[in-house]
Amino acid sequence: MRVGLLILPAQPWRETARLWRTAEDLGFDHAWVHDHLSWRDLAGRPWFAAVPTLAAAAAVTTRIRLGTLVCTPNYRHPVPLAQEAVALDDISGGRLVLGLGAGVDGPDSRVLGRPRPGRDERAARFAEFTALTDRLLRQDVTDFTGEHYRAVEARLTPGCTQRPRVPLAVAAPSPRTMRVAARHADTWITNGHTPEPGLRAAVVDVETVREQSERFTDACLAEGRDPAEPARLVFHADRTRSALASAGEFAELAAAYAEAGLSDLVVPYPRTGPPHVADPAVLERVAADVLPDLRRRTENGERKASNAKR
Repeated sequence: MRVGLLILPAQPWRETARLWRTAEDLGFDHAWVHDHLSWRDLAGRPWFAAVPTLAAAAAVTTRIRLGTLVCTPNYRHPVPLAQEAVALDDISGGRLVLGLGAGVDGPDSRVLGRPRPGRDERAARFAEFTALTDRLLRQDVTDFTGEHYRAVEARLTPGCTQRPRVPLAVAAPSPRTMRVAARHADTWITNGHTPEPGLRAAVVDVETVREQSERFTDACLAEGRDPAEPARLVFHADRTRSALASAGEFAELAAAYAEAGLSDLVVPYPRTGPPHVADPAVLERVAADVLPDLRRRTENGERKASNAKR
């Protein structure tokens, strides 16, 4: 299992830079940032933009993969987003993962003064948003006319450093969004279940994620795609059961998610104040004691799978 950290862009870069360097130095596989104009939990407090944050993170790291968790149609258009992704992929030396999601009814959905989409419209908008972003990142020139988006001779030159394009990680907890992920995602993302999207934090547990993963398998089969092809990532930010309560708690959760078929686990970087309060010393113990064991298990599993194919 690969393990990553979510680093909130909630303090000036001179303070945040060390978190990204530490994530790499401790041996984590990937690090992520939320993409919002403002965020429910920290509304009215410092909050910095995702794209320049990732560009700065790329400059202070060399190995760790960097991603958005996640960009949405709430205030993003696929054409400028794809161009920014191409730039980030270049700046990072091919380490970007572009995370996409449908968006929820939070501050970002209201800030531009647009009418709030209903559930059906939101799902249709997301499908088009993801399809167009995928297409833009794969080709030099794109023309597109849809119900929600247009692109007229949209040029992305020289294109992505990674080929055929930057990997897409698609957040998809519901059946309709899972079909979108099955068509386009290199990684499927879930954060569990959110009773009031945009208003309350998600609740995540192993059984919920297991059931969602099974439904994603069905979605892949319905789309004619091998369910083993996309990676499967769980963002565990449950406020009732912190993954970083102890190194033992982290190891137990990681093992349970791996057994449920998840390939990647992301947890919030410890903060001194809400949300995501945790002890940084626990993160260090996880890096020293748990990550090597997870890596050995992953390597053994990959060897067994490779031998089985021969």
